[in-house]
Amino acid sequence: MPIEEYRKSVADQKRQAILDAAVQNFLATGYERTTLEMVAKSAGVSTATVYKHFSTKRALFGGIMERIWETEVDLANSVDQGTDSVAILMAIAQEYAQLLRQPQVEALFRVIIAEAPRFPELGEELYHRGKEPYLKRLHAYLQKESELERFQIADIPLAARQFLGMINDVIFWPRFLIVDLKISDSDIEHVITSAVETFLARYAKK
Repeated sequence: MPIEEYRKSVADQKRQAILDAAVQNFLATGYERTTLEMVAKSAGVSTATVYKHFSTKRALFGGIMERIWETEVDLANSVDQGTDSVAILMAIAQEYAQLLRQPQVEALFRVIIAEAPRFPELGEELYHRGKEPYLKRLHAYLQKESELERFQIADIPLAARQFLGMINDVIFWPRFLIVDLKISDSDIEHVITSAVETFLARYAKK
């Protein structure tokens, strides 16, 4: 392996270790009490290494949000290849549901909700480093579909939020209010199918 690739691999491994350690510390002690020094110790790296990757605690939290919201759905290529709209929307919805069901996501959101009044940057990082890029990808897809006259959407940003809202309003947010709420895979598939059908009924070009 070339030396540059090796160095990049080592740096990536350290970055992932830092993010893992940060999640553990944020969940165990909260955002306010967690320090970059604590994260460095948990990750088995130097404090300087943590600062090299994340100059502030806010940046570190943003890194966690980016990793959570990473998605493998390539919306632009799917449109260019002429993939059926139902298949694409199903893929987007399934990916979104999978993101919301990742281990520790619910716990991290509880940290954000509890500490956001004192640290508004938590909510900002959640949106700008996490959900906003995902919404932009969905927006671009819906824009392209509209240009191809497959959809007729007057307000694309609203339509994107409506689509995701039909999913998270059923499979994510109720878990914050109902203790031990169980949502099965079949329940999620039903929610996704209904969301796609509702979206197409509203916006698909007749």
